[in-house]
Amino acid sequence: VLDAVPLVRRQAPEMEFVVVTGPRIDPASLPRRHGTRVRGYLPDLHEHLIAADLAVVQGGLTTCMELTAGERPFVYVPLRNHFEQNYHVRHRLDRYGAGRCVAYEQAMDPDLLAEQILAEADREVDYQPVEGDGAARAARLLGELL
Repeated sequence: VLDAVPLVRRQAPEMEFVVVTGPRIDPASLPRRHGTRVRGYLPDLHEHLIAADLAVVQGGLTTCMELTAGERPFVYVPLRNHFEQNYHVRHRLDRYGAGRCVAYEQAMDPDLLAEQILAEADREVDYQPVEGDGAARAARLLGELL
């Protein structure tokens, strides 16, 4: 993603990036790019995601569904050989019409990733609504078992 930043900013100089490394990667270990802030673990990441104009994320279900429910445009890159991210998550996101999947190998090409980021940034999202009654449905099913 950091290698794609200068390519994106050539075509969209106003675009700024916030890179979140999470708890296992030291933010200081990453190269610096103009227009980019690097942050470590953010306990309130979901709030940053919902405020983003566009997100580029790994293909995890929770993060992708938070972006879908928040109707935020996003590019997701499933980990290579990760069954859940490549099949289950992708199938679910396809049902919602959400996100733009970029294969792991393709995401390693900064030009191609920049192209996908710019295309998704220009897209008006029109996702299927995400159901919000999961807790009530789970309680009902558990009640039937008891």
